[in-house]
Amino acid sequence: MKRLLIAVLALALVLGMLPVAAQDTALEAPEGTLLGTWPYVLPPEHNFNSFVTTGGVNTNLNLALYRNIVQLPPALFMWATGEYVPLLAESWGFTEDNSAYEITLVEGATWSNGEPITADDVVNTYAFGRVMNWAHFAYISDVEKVDDRTVRFVFTTEPSLLAERLILKEPIVYTPSYGDLVDRALELIANENATAEDYAALQAELTSFRPDELIASGPYTYTMDDVGDAYMTLRWHPNSIFSDDVKFGEIRLWAGETEATTPLVLSGELGHSTNVYPASTIEAFQAQGIRMIALPRGYGAALLFNHGVEPLNIKEVRQAMAYAIEREENAFLTNGIGATATQYMAGILDEQVPLLMTEEGIAALNRYEYDLERAAELMEAAGFTRNDEGKWVDADGNTIRLEYTFPAEFADFAGAAQNAIDQLNRFGFDITARALPWQEAAEAIRQSDFELSVWSWGSASPFASRHFFAPTQRFNYTDLPEGQRGINFEMEFEWEGELINLDTMIDEVSNGLDAEEQRRRADKVAKIINELLPFIPLNVELSIEPLNEDLIAGAPPDGDPILQNPAGGGDHWMIWYILNGLVEPTDITRNYAG
Repeated sequence: MKRLLIAVLALALVLGMLPVAAQDTALEAPEGTLLGTWPYVLPPEHNFNSFVTTGGVNTNLNLALYRNIVQLPPALFMWATGEYVPLLAESWGFTEDNSAYEITLVEGATWSNGEPITADDVVNTYAFGRVMNWAHFAYISDVEKVDDRTVRFVFTTEPSLLAERLILKEPIVYTPSYGDLVDRALELIANENATAEDYAALQAELTSFRPDELIASGPYTYTMDDVGDAYMTLRWHPNSIFSDDVKFGEIRLWAGETEATTPLVLSGELGHSTNVYPASTIEAFQAQGIRMIALPRGYGAALLFNHGVEPLNIKEVRQAMAYAIEREENAFLTNGIGATATQYMAGILDEQVPLLMTEEGIAALNRYEYDLERAAELMEAAGFTRNDEGKWVDADGNTIRLEYTFPAEFADFAGAAQNAIDQLNRFGFDITARALPWQEAAEAIRQSDFELSVWSWGSASPFASRHFFAPTQRFNYTDLPEGQRGINFEMEFEWEGELINLDTMIDEVSNGLDAEEQRRRADKVAKIINELLPFIPLNVELSIEPLNEDLIAGAPPDGDPILQNPAGGGDHWMIWYILNGLVEPTDITRNYAG
């Protein structure tokens, strides 16, 4: 009897120590399957590292959408009102003296394993971010724990609304999954004598580390057993602050891009997709009664140069290419009705240019309107002539031969690249196409293992700095891990009689709270990009997304303000609608067995 009493007391003690969420047996998994898609990678490349650019969480969950319901950021931005709404944070704002920014986490928030989410998790996430050279640290100098739920981000110089966005949009990661690496990161940051080599060494260790599991703050997570050739499955768990709100018990992500998902949409097996579909396919969807939702995509297709390759390091050659591409044609062959030719060539998405630049700055831009004669003049000024076959050759008679790589699965980028190749070859270049799997195409850019390529430019952001970031910083040696050169565009050079650092200028464009001063700074950077053309911004895209209302109920009606949120940038309307239970299964998907 005494042993039984001790056993009962011991059991009671253990149960009393369990997290509250783990004891909550009343919370049952919702029924229903949300049928989505994303071109994730398969094991063994597939991994749970949230800080790598290839094969990790960003690659496999779509940073713009599904990652945000697995690893919650502090908040989501509503573009129609210009206000943030809470996700993992319950409050946020500048300190009274504007020297820092603070966020307070939602009380009672827990990880999928039942452990509380605390300020330490935020500090640790940013410790890894500093090791990985995040853009955030151009604006913040220190990340400090104020109390168990509050974190302070200290500004490097002046307060920044851009820093606010970076802070509120960054998903927080469960860092105990990374062993002793987080302690070593914190020690490295605290060491005033740490060298660039010290950071590079730890960065290499972090990028090669493979966590055993994905611990989530959102209501869904998955294991490697959930990753299959045809689809992967995100499964509901009871411990998130949103677990009681969501209406789907699982999210199925069909593998693949446009070619793979088109038949799934047509057969009624795919409820929502952010893939890019050509105009003829969109018409086929509509003919079957599938609703198409149009959103700003938040980027466009760009022609990327490797500036370490001759003659792409010559400004006049790049400018000639810009004049030789008819961008209206290129836009149509990129995404049909879902793309428009770039107008301003400023490094800022066209719809944002009037908001982020002054009228004088806009007027000073070269629009590079289609002009083959001007293109030829620039080539000749750079020392090139046409041979008897109409091909451009150098002074020794060598033809300009280049390779243009593009991601095979991305219909928009593939279309933009192939049309650019066709137009440039008609003008006299000798360019061959090379299709790569999309992850390899992106990695080739990072490793500077390309000559010409295509990727996104601009940003789903209300700040000029973030527009300029991609690809001039994103795919350049300034922001890539140690040893990667990317587009290899030098960021320190002489401009109008003075030595400038374009990397610093971009970082500082959106500093402070004075919008007019930010516009003047944007004018200067836009003029430099417009003149030097580190890349050619070919077009600006819309996201024309199929939404099968036989499979997903509750989507916002056309004209709803939330549809002003772009598809990119982590503010997609679907994030808010999934987490708050505004979309739900239909009779077909409530007990889906497909």
